[in-house]
Parts: sequence; C-alpha cells; structure tokens
Amino acid sequence: MIGPNCIIFQQVTIVSHVKIGGNVLIGAGAKIIRPVTVGDNAHIGANAVVLQDVPPDSVVAGIPAKIIKSRADSDEPII
Repeated sequence: MIGPNCIIFQQVTIVSHVKIGGNVLIGAGAKIIRPVTVGDNAHIGANAVVLQDVPPDSVVAGIPAKIIKSRADSDEPII
C-alpha cells in the first residue's frame, strides 16, 4: 500500500506487503526488500537498502539503511 503524495524515483525495488505512508520520498535505486512500514513524511536516501521499519518524520540512508536524522531530534524540518 502506498500513501498519498509519495515521490518514488527510478530503479526503486519494493517487495510485497510494504506499507508506505503519505508524503514519503524514496530516492533513486533504493531497495525495500522486507515487508516493513515506512512512516509518514519519511525520506529514504538513494541506493539505501531498507530492512526494518522507518519511523515517521525521519531520514534513512545507507546499506543497511539507518536513521540519520529524525524530527524527534529537533524542531527543524527534516529537509
């Protein structure tokens, strides 16, 4: 299931049973290869490999993907 207003760039791989919230950005070449939940307003970096749930209002990147920024850390916008 993909929520409203999502941006999914080219060459992204998403397996079945993934839940993607609203206003999510998924960078080019990212791979979501387990049945996870991506929270609202999350950003997934280019070529990231997502193996676990992504909390809302956070930015993840890397192989495997790790949280590099979260709105819970500050009052600033995440991007």
